[in-house]
Amino acid sequence: MSIYKFLKHPDGRINNLLKKILQLHPDEINLSLDRIKNLLKKLNNPQNKLPHSIHVAGTNGKGSVATSLYYLQKLNGKKVHVYRSPHLFILNERIIISNKIISNNILYHALKHVYKINNNSVITFFEFFTASAFYIFSNFNADLLICEVGLGGHYDATNILNDKKKSCIITPICYDHKEFLGNNIKNIAKEKSGILKKKNILICSNQKNSALNIIKKISEKNNCRAFFYGKDWIVKNKELLFENKKINLSNISLEGDHQFINISCAIMACYKVKQLKIEKKNIPYYISQIKWEGRLEKLNGFFKKKYPDTDCWVDCAHNPQGFDILKKWILRKKINSIYLIVSLGIKKDYTSILRKIRKINPDYLLLIRKNNFSSRPIKDISVQASILNIKFKVFDTISDSIRFVSSLKNSSHQKKVCLITGSINLVGEALALDKNTKY
Repeated sequence: MSIYKFLKHPDGRINNLLKKILQLHPDEINLSLDRIKNLLKKLNNPQNKLPHSIHVAGTNGKGSVATSLYYLQKLNGKKVHVYRSPHLFILNERIIISNKIISNNILYHALKHVYKINNNSVITFFEFFTASAFYIFSNFNADLLICEVGLGGHYDATNILNDKKKSCIITPICYDHKEFLGNNIKNIAKEKSGILKKKNILICSNQKNSALNIIKKISEKNNCRAFFYGKDWIVKNKELLFENKKINLSNISLEGDHQFINISCAIMACYKVKQLKIEKKNIPYYISQIKWEGRLEKLNGFFKKKYPDTDCWVDCAHNPQGFDILKKWILRKKINSIYLIVSLGIKKDYTSILRKIRKINPDYLLLIRKNNFSSRPIKDISVQASILNIKFKVFDTISDSIRFVSSLKNSSHQKKVCLITGSINLVGEALALDKNTKY
């Protein structure tokens, strides 16, 4: 329950209800789908009343792929439900109903109904919220559901979607959530491939060979119609190449070379899943319209006005592979002076992340003390940073750290660059400060 300890909502009705829901969390979590299946049965199995679903699993890129696919289909005239996690600002972000984020009123009454139906049975928050989302979706018409896996795959609460009405996307797999998924890439790939069911269509992004072999084996076992990056399609010189087609991706609105791969997964799904038809001529415009907050996003609000000599960026990198991507982006942007503002979750592999940070070689690693979510103690990170000879300072707030950077003299003609990263919670806080929002 500790990871949800500080889950809050600005609507008092919802906030009070969340406190009650969190009290249902089991003392020990056993890997099983029994709890959510029981609740869904009491709700008359809403998961069987949903439109065709695109089930998205993987370690990195799930959100970007889901968001890209959502925009491609929404702009193509489709009504789309979306279920995702976590959120940056407010819980409502996790549920999009027919192209619109869920209102407080609909969310409150749905949670209240599901809470009553659950009748105080033990259940995790994510299981409860997933069941609530599927119940909500079943009451509204849509052409498609895009459903992002929460953690893992096989035992994830989302893995109760109707097997015969879904297709799958698996994004790059690496180490994360080792306490649940283990230290072995093969085992992690097996867990994430657990979303694959009989005769599903699979779009599989670029993978390490150890993960790829497992995905292929499970795909073949389930007689899936599978399309693999590097074999069935590839991205080269900002072009998606497959069969005899070329699609120019240079118009994509998202920062980072890795987003070309992510958008290619979404486009491949549009071509290979019959429910997602799309015209090639419209794709360059569609991909220019994608908005995905907190992913290599430049802050142009409060911080830009307050500190014009410093560029501030945010990114939700929270594992070693994410920091590898950041390093490539820094090199491509030719940034010579960078300051990393970081906070890390208690469950994260902070030693591996710090090794990646050492390779980035920031001017300073600026560590933020956090009190509003389950974070890795500053002492742990400080000790490891010292061992790795990473120059660091500790601050109480994001604003304090940026103020420090702005106060430093700059010997180059370039602006100083601050990159706020390591935790979705930290990124959400930075975005809220930049917009002067209350969340």
